[in-house]
Amino acid sequence: MIQKERIKYLNNKKLQNNKYIVYWMQQSQRTSYNNALEYAISESNKYEKPLVVYFGLTNNFPDANIRHYKFMLEGLKEVKKSLEERGISFILKQITPELGAVDISKKACEVIVDRGYLKIQRKWRKNAAEKIKCKFVQIESDVVVPIEIASNKEEYAASTIRYKINEKKINI
Repeated sequence: MIQKERIKYLNNKKLQNNKYIVYWMQQSQRTSYNNALEYAISESNKYEKPLVVYFGLTNNFPDANIRHYKFMLEGLKEVKKSLEERGISFILKQITPELGAVDISKKACEVIVDRGYLKIQRKWRKNAAEKIKCKFVQIESDVVVPIEIASNKEEYAASTIRYKINEKKINI
């Protein structure tokens, strides 16, 4: 069960009666401890639709070099194998990630995406949200406490954020 604080609806579209559920994997490139993947699996089971995991590989990620891409592709090879062992399809497309997500969403009931904090990732999600015609949900997978719960402003020290987390008695 995914905490409701980790779920954010990126558009106000409804679930569509289409072929599959899509998990747009971008930030959380792993199959273990991945809330977005687990949410996508639960949606797939709930609606009895196959799950497709999509990854968009862009040629011009800011400051990335060949070594970064090599490391990432080796990891994605392991992700693909792990997903296939669970009966989940994995699609890697060499395309700007949000364009690929919009394209694959045309036959999707719902699109689930992991949260990205980089400016380019936020831009991709915003652009995709404007074009995707089915339910589009973002799931926080990379932090212990979702940022909106922890604080509503940028913190300057661990002690200030620690106090806020402890004050809310967040169940992690």
